Amino acid sequence: MARSYQIKSQRLKLSAVGHVLLAFLGVFVLLSLFSNHHKIATPGASQRTPTIGKVTMIYGSHSIYERTLETHKEHSRRLGYPLTVLRNPILNGIWNKLAILQSVLLRELEKPADQRLQWLFWFDSDTVLMNPNMPLEAFLPPPELSNMHLLASRDWNGLHSGDFFLRVHPWSVELLSAALAYPVVKPNVQLMWIEQSAINNVLAENEYFARSTVYCPLRWFNAYMRHPNGVDLNPDTPLHLQVSPGDLLVHFPGTPKANLTQILTPYLEIAESHSRDWEVPLEETRYIDETKRFWADLRFGSFGRITSIPETIGADAAKGN
Repeated sequence: MARSYQIKSQRLKLSAVGHVLLAFLGVFVLLSLFSNHHKIATPGASQRTPTIGKVTMIYGSHSIYERTLETHKEHSRRLGYPLTVLRNPILNGIWNKLAILQSVLLRELEKPADQRLQWLFWFDSDTVLMNPNMPLEAFLPPPELSNMHLLASRDWNGLHSGDFFLRVHPWSVELLSAALAYPVVKPNVQLMWIEQSAINNVLAENEYFARSTVYCPLRWFNAYMRHPNGVDLNPDTPLHLQVSPGDLLVHFPGTPKANLTQILTPYLEIAESHSRDWEVPLEETRYIDETKRFWADLRFGSFGRITSIPETIGADAAKGN
């Protein structure tokens, strides 16, 4: 009875903003139907039915983003991932990230279940895809963890929403709706990291969302840069956060736009060279064993909340050994 009451209470908290969310969704669906985003086909990719779609947004005149996007296109071409890119804004600023994700989610959920994508992978435009041979499926939870819907990472600031997986599921529609509505229903709450803070607050305030979220090791799909030359390690950053040969991508959060070209170029040159040292097949990386151990080692508390995370990888593994 107590558990039933607790769950009902959580639902009631969400229902307080129900009318706002429904109205917002109605307007948003109309907007999304007319928005100028498009899906990039992958004609050279495998003919298997894709289960993961990639989503991002790029607009404005910064050419470095088009160059980073090309690295992701190569990944999609090789492994058959449909890629959706928002080209014209729907909302203001970074909130467009959640808007285009919501649009793609609704489009997928319209389809018969056996024709839908199963997951969406969001990546910020300031990421460089370093290993186009790395399948995104390597990071997904096993089938028995079907209640895990958000795979994210975190750093010293908490949740990091630069790159993450979102299951194609009604739960994800609810999460994005709650995050998008957050500054409207709680206008007095300061959101230091804007949409990232909104998502973080929604997770912190609602057990319904928190218990279906997993924080994966940051380096899996949101690794940070090493030395500016792209070759050496950075002694000022923890090793387990730095990208290494064989890793999926490298992310440059917080880099001023004026410095983007200078800082990203060494990594873009590595990616564009298609170096065998970096483009490592999955079976030659440590990820098969590491992901298997991660999911096996998770320990669950009440209501399925993750209460422990496996230890971070050691220094030798961080160096690619």
